[in-house]
Order: sequence, then structure tokens, then C-alpha cells
Amino acid sequence: MMETVLKTGPVIEPISLNEVKRHVRICIDDSDQDDYLQDLIVVAREQVEVITWRKLGSQTWYGYLDDWPSTSYIELPFGSLISVTAIKYTDVDGDESTWSSAEYIVGTDYQKGRVTLADGYTWPSDVLYPSNAVEIEFVCGLVTIPSQVKHAMKMIISELFENREITIIGTIFKEMETVNNLLSNFRLNEL
Repeated sequence: MMETVLKTGPVIEPISLNEVKRHVRICIDDSDQDDYLQDLIVVAREQVEVITWRKLGSQTWYGYLDDWPSTSYIELPFGSLISVTAIKYTDVDGDESTWSSAEYIVGTDYQKGRVTLADGYTWPSDVLYPSNAVEIEFVCGLVTIPSQVKHAMKMIISELFENREITIIGTIFKEMETVNNLLSNFRLNEL
């Protein structure tokens, strides 16, 4: 299984502060709640990312593997792969090498991106370091955000804005069914 670490999050959030203010019915000129609403925008994006297993906006990630796969490809998480910046691996002595991009093909046309061995090449044969030996730096994320996803974010923000405490129905925490329905077409399967 691939471990992941965020390097750089999105520069621009999928929805603007003004869009959120209109949705929660706050005057655009009223700045009293701006910081709180900005925080909620990030929280909503991150929640949508958890629900869908996709990243919103261009983000740079590191993916780590303990060993090369037994297949001819490595499937990258989160979908919407934009590019692979570098693949590095560390040998048993702790020496790091960058794998030549001529030896692999980056596939962005799959639901989840892939790094596939180029014809005639194999994974490097060095004896690898015992943990996180392979590091893949990649850029992924939906750049054009569908309106359903934006609306789901607004609904999450509205719920959090109006109910600043935990909402309990009986003893069960209930996710908003409408949000899940809006996001159902954008879900990826877990790795």
C-alpha cells in the first residue's frame, strides 16, 4: 500500500469566499465572519476529498512504497493525475538515486494515474532500504471543479456555519445524505 504525504496544497480553493457568503446569506461587504468562513472552505474541501478519494485543485504529493511492485505499473492515488515530477529510490546503504524518466511512462488517462514501465525496461534491481524506499513526487487534482462538487462544499459549509456544535440525532452522527448523493458520481475506489 502506498503511503502519501502532502507537499503543496492547492493555491486556490474550489469556491470563493464571496460564493460562500452568498450561499449562507451574508452581505459581501460584511467581513466579520471572513476568517471563519475561509477556514470552513478548507474544511469542506478536505471533507469532499475524503468522501470522494479525489483531490480538488492542483496539489503536489509524495507517494512512498517499501518495494517495487510485482506488476508492470504503479497506480497512484487520488485520481486526476497531472504529472509525475520525479521517482527516487533508496538502496540498502541509504544512497538515493533518481530513476530516469525515459524508463517509465506516466499515464494520466486512467481514473487513477499510473506509472508504467517503458517497453524493454524493468524496475531498478538495487536492494532497497527496508522502509519507504521508493518515493514518487506527483501532481494531481481536479482543476475544473464540477458544479455538483461545489454545491456539496457549500452545503457542508452552511451546515458547519449554522451548527457550530456537534449535531447528534439519537446516538448516531448522520452525514448529510444530499451531499453524499451529489458526490456519488465523483467517488474513486480506495487503493
